[in-house]
Amino acid sequence: MMKSSRRVLSATAALALGLAGFLGIAVGASSEDGVEQVVISIKTNPVTDPEPSCVALQIGINLLLSEVPVGEDFVPVTPADRVVLFPTVDGVELVNPDNQINKRKKPKLVCDTPNGENTASLAGLLQNFVNLGGEVLICPLCANSRGITDPTQGRNANAEEIHNLFLFADKVIDF
Repeated sequence: MMKSSRRVLSATAALALGLAGFLGIAVGASSEDGVEQVVISIKTNPVTDPEPSCVALQIGINLLLSEVPVGEDFVPVTPADRVVLFPTVDGVELVNPDNQINKRKKPKLVCDTPNGENTASLAGLLQNFVNLGGEVLICPLCANSRGITDPTQGRNANAEEIHNLFLFADKVIDF
């Protein structure tokens, strides 16, 4: 029984490692070209469901940092070289100057911390992301179909930029 359990564990480990290699997952490894490019795609409407945008922006911010908080300490991490937020479908509402996210004089705190405190507005998180060097490239079809001509952050991407963005992305995170 012990030998078969070891074989199953070995086979499971080999499968997991093979799958990780196939998916391009490597802990502590860099991409082949040495440049870490991460694309974060948001398709969920942040007006009606702010949580995906909160998580996406907080992940984007963390990816740009060289130290992240862990408990009471800050630990060094390797920041990504490029982090691009790509709002698409209903996610373009994040940059719509005419909705309640961006029109309020005092932005509503909608993003929770792990201990349940509302600490940030979506507009504030987006501004922090940009201030740290994050880029915002917007799906032009999605923005145009919603009448967004002057986004609060970023700009409409062109076809070549969108093509290269996803072709050369090391990681794509979808919300």
